[in-house]
Amino acid sequence: MNRKPFFAYRSFQKEFDAMREFHAAGVNQFCVFPAHTTNSLGEPYSEYPPTWLAPEVYDFAPFDQQIEDVKKISPNPEILCMVDLNSPSWLVRRLNVAHCGPADSFLSLTDALSSPAWFDATRNYMESLIRHAEEKYGHLIQCYILACGTTDEWMDYSNGRESLQKLNRYREWVKARGEAEPECIPTYAQRFHAPHNGLRDPQQDADALRYWQFHSELVADSILRFAGAARALIPEGKEIGVFYGYVLELGTKRLVQAGHLACDKLLASDQIDFLISPGSYQDRELGGGGGFMIPNGSIHLAKKGYLHECDHRTHTANLELTSYIKLTWMPLLWKNETEDIAGLRREFCRSLFHGTSLWWFDMWGKFFTGRETLREIARFKQIWDRLADRNRQPDAEVALFVDPASLRYVNDESENSFAGAIMPPLLRCGNRLGAPYRVYTLADLPRIPDLDRFKLVILPALYEVTQEKRALLEQYLFRKNRTILWLHGAGLSDGERWSEAAMEELTGFPLDASGGPVSRGSWFSASCPQSDALTPGILRDLARSAGVHLYSDSPLPVWASEDLLMVHSAAAGRYEIHLPRQAAKVTELFSNRIASEQSDRILCDFDGPGTLLFELQYR
Repeated sequence: MNRKPFFAYRSFQKEFDAMREFHAAGVNQFCVFPAHTTNSLGEPYSEYPPTWLAPEVYDFAPFDQQIEDVKKISPNPEILCMVDLNSPSWLVRRLNVAHCGPADSFLSLTDALSSPAWFDATRNYMESLIRHAEEKYGHLIQCYILACGTTDEWMDYSNGRESLQKLNRYREWVKARGEAEPECIPTYAQRFHAPHNGLRDPQQDADALRYWQFHSELVADSILRFAGAARALIPEGKEIGVFYGYVLELGTKRLVQAGHLACDKLLASDQIDFLISPGSYQDRELGGGGGFMIPNGSIHLAKKGYLHECDHRTHTANLELTSYIKLTWMPLLWKNETEDIAGLRREFCRSLFHGTSLWWFDMWGKFFTGRETLREIARFKQIWDRLADRNRQPDAEVALFVDPASLRYVNDESENSFAGAIMPPLLRCGNRLGAPYRVYTLADLPRIPDLDRFKLVILPALYEVTQEKRALLEQYLFRKNRTILWLHGAGLSDGERWSEAAMEELTGFPLDASGGPVSRGSWFSASCPQSDALTPGILRDLARSAGVHLYSDSPLPVWASEDLLMVHSAAAGRYEIHLPRQAAKVTELFSNRIASEQSDRILCDFDGPGTLLFELQYR
């Protein structure tokens, strides 16, 4: 396995000039995508011709041409190969006409995944492509990325609707759990019934809760089936990745329905080597913290990799796909090259601090054209080659735990759903804490070796607290004078019944009450009913009272590890950074200047939007 994180270039377009610039900057890893499908706007994903033409009829010449075009720029490139598993339009028509079930995997992923005919045809294509790729270019290909579902990110847009094939799969899944086979999939009204102000009831909505669990597990299990078939064809050490697990990002109509709530299952499997997501869309503006859609602490704990997709639109980004498709609704948050560099530095640093791989997604071209921007990419690559390490994590005293099983309770269908108001506002506050934090899933609790490091623990949307979960909380979290911050309710369901009194018994706070921290014996409890009511100031006060070291007196994005520290600012100003101990020498790496010596303070001067990266030497 390639233990050094990837640092690669990707584009939908034939951006040969940009590829040459990246190669000149030292980048030798490129993504190729032999595609046969269209994007969410109905436009072809690839400028190369399709590779899957008819049943068992493949033309891999366009794939070969992609590789050869890369080789003209970089004679011995390292290739990250995406594999298009979505349905060609002809396959959708033929399987529907043949009564093999709905097969439009782009819009109705779980329908397609439930169709044996679709799965067999798609697996055969994948296996044929991989055999061809390994025979001709196996010495160049570093990994295969299996892409399917809406926007190739294994998301389902079917609203969970019924089909005969899906009903059969659902019955098999329920039977395997030792439960009575259901007569049908819950109806639309049943699937989206939520009597508790947008939350499902464990008794009234038991069938819907079970069905939505099946829905996500169907996606995860299918990913593993494809990955297992791919694994059998590639050499040991070559990696397999997928876009999946966006539990920190998805909101209305997607938090539950997209099928991303089984990330723990993928992380536990040896069939998947790394997960991928774009950078969070919710905090990209200057002064924001950027970040990820997947719990990065969980990634490390499972000994997996993560690929951070930097698709952030610079001020030069092309948003005109064709003469009649212009993405005018996509705002350019960065207005000039100075802002571009400040933002790109921030995303580079986030990748560095969390031990992720990184690719620069020049989506529709012209994202990276400025001379200073390209010089920054070259500088990033030099720092990356020396310091990037998959094992690197933030040196955090704050942890956030998300529980995918509890998120099933959220009705994400209605336009006024609060599904998108749980995680994104919380992460925006966390990014302005002035100290780093880590994110895990609740199932990770027994496996975190350094759990005692966390002085403040945040538990958002922990609606379901079963006896087993309560035992985990008491054994691992309710101790060490730790402060627990509850958001959006907790323990309202024990898996069988709804009880607001149970929440008060667990947390010390009634539903919709805020306050704290208050002593609960060996720990402290605090409550904030809604994430959008939380502010960086409130979070900073809680962290300070819990004994968390705050690096900054201002609500700035600050990330730190044992040997590195990053500070980002949207505007000009001078900020003092407080180190936990005296450093012998501190060097700012983008400018290569000594910032301080024999001091536990760093003065950060910004003459406008900027990001600073410091290397800390303590001896």
